[in-house]
Amino acid sequence: MKKKEIMGRVAAVMLTVSFFVSGCAAGDVDTGLEETGAVLENAELSPGTGMKFTALAGMNGGYSLNDNLAMKVAMQNANILIDFRSVLGDDLTEKRILSLASGNYPDMFFKTMFEGTDLEKYGKQGIFIPLEDLIRKYAPNLTARLDEMDGWDYLKASDGNIYSFPEIDRPSPAGAVLWINKRWMDNLGLEEPADFEELYQVLKAFRDQDANGNKDPGDEIPLSMAGSVYPLLAYADYGYDYISRTAVIDGELVYLPTDGRFKEFIRYVARLYQEGLLDRDTFVQQRKQLEAVGRSGDILGAFDCQGAFEVVGRGRNDYIALTPFQEGTYPIKKGITLGAAVITNKCRHPEALVAWLDQFYDEAGGILAWMGVEGETYRMNEDGSWGWITDKEYGKDVSAVRACSTIQGAQYHPSIQPKLWDALSEAEDPDEVYLTQEHLKIVGMGAVPLPIMKYSEAEGGEILALSTDMNAYIDRYVVQVVTGDLDLEESWEEYLKVLQTMGVDRLIEIYQKAYEETAK
Repeated sequence: MKKKEIMGRVAAVMLTVSFFVSGCAAGDVDTGLEETGAVLENAELSPGTGMKFTALAGMNGGYSLNDNLAMKVAMQNANILIDFRSVLGDDLTEKRILSLASGNYPDMFFKTMFEGTDLEKYGKQGIFIPLEDLIRKYAPNLTARLDEMDGWDYLKASDGNIYSFPEIDRPSPAGAVLWINKRWMDNLGLEEPADFEELYQVLKAFRDQDANGNKDPGDEIPLSMAGSVYPLLAYADYGYDYISRTAVIDGELVYLPTDGRFKEFIRYVARLYQEGLLDRDTFVQQRKQLEAVGRSGDILGAFDCQGAFEVVGRGRNDYIALTPFQEGTYPIKKGITLGAAVITNKCRHPEALVAWLDQFYDEAGGILAWMGVEGETYRMNEDGSWGWITDKEYGKDVSAVRACSTIQGAQYHPSIQPKLWDALSEAEDPDEVYLTQEHLKIVGMGAVPLPIMKYSEAEGGEILALSTDMNAYIDRYVVQVVTGDLDLEESWEEYLKVLQTMGVDRLIEIYQKAYEETAK
């Protein structure tokens, strides 16, 4: 859809809310803007008056959304100005917590990845405003998409309110994917592993048989992960839910950390670690450290991340996403992600922001958010495919163009994934096309692990209070057993007793009640 058509659609919605009046309060946020409600005199905006808003946002790489081409166009479409205070991804959680705790928060949080518990907390405090009625009235694109997907319940909090705008894309893996070096397997004449024992044997061969072929049999790292080994649980013969740590097994909801299956999982991981198949830095390294290892040479046999090129760099299609060991159990997401944007009670005209955000939920808006501007950041090819433009001022490689000129980035963003995205030319961006193919392979064998489980406000508070310390204890126990500080058999019963003293029975009771009510 052409720019004029986008502007026409957004403008029509804006007129229904008497848009060009006064702006939203900036609160105490130091934005550098004049007092809101003033007439804008900004060359970036089309002639006339417009509204100003403030927002806290995650950066695209090192780029602020204030300087982002797609965002500038999105604001021009509605003749508004949003002053983004953009922060690096590593600082995002801290900055948003500090701003909310101080009361010094903006009109909107954009690309700040609020999870369900945060949305519940700040929504029920009145800091995040309810959006369902506003969406139905002022966001026809999003309303139509949620109706089509039967997706409203995915966005609702336990009180029935919706507190955030979603990112809507195709179903995807629920967590990090395990990538394994296909070239190394070919070098050694190995087949892709089809169960945990075969995976162990492949990793052992990587360790012992000079898999990279450089005549040094000791420089290979068979498996390395960034802080957690739970992505391996995705390959178990039950659908593991990362958030609740439960799985539906034979029609019954099971809390895995107290189940014998979890004990056997720990035993397996400990075997990998003790035999030098799992990197000893796994539990202490962060994602950036794993990426540094991946880019240091041909030394990684397997690792976890969303896309292999994130760790080893582009142009390295040596790695395949490990195929699930069986159908129907690999945990996937429906394609609706909460927390991409929220509007706060600082905003005096939230209907204006709702109408503005709605432009990202049709095909044209999805293209703008994900791909940027035709002729500037991407071009259409004669065969109907498209490719990135890397010979203009927006960047000399795909990563730079996407970071500085599209809204898509490291954090979820309010938009739909456009259908045109699947027509990306393989010749232009083989890494992205390959990633899509590998994800589709996994998703096709997976399933959403749990139905939509709703909790009362009191139950939500209990879950947060119980699971925070409990999850930390479980994670610490796993590390201690895997690294050899504790013996699994000698410590297991004591571990279960500690969980009981921490209230695990009550946590299970809450999950079980919600599951049974949903099943009805």
